[in-house]
Amino acid sequence: MSSIAFVTKGDKQNRILQYPIESEEGLEVIKQYPYLKEVDSIIYIAQDVVYIKSNAVIEISKNLSFPYKLISIGRFVPLTWRNRVYDWVAKNRYAWFGKID
Repeated sequence: MSSIAFVTKGDKQNRILQYPIESEEGLEVIKQYPYLKEVDSIIYIAQDVVYIKSNAVIEISKNLSFPYKLISIGRFVPLTWRNRVYDWVAKNRYAWFGKID
């Protein structure tokens, strides 16, 4: 399952807007936060605060329904460990879940 499908499934109240970075909306976000152009990761922006990698996943999960909301307890794990797990999953996700064009 793609991250977009995962968030869509857990976001029962449709509170999270998702844009591919190459889309018109994504490019508008990059204009507001130019440094994000270099980020090769999930990005979540809430109230002008930018979250990247595992922090983004945790912040997104806070807005999802149960049981997805439970991911937010990961905030108690040190950031370096969380980001190592995030990078490992990101590196292997296509092998595990396939790639959607």
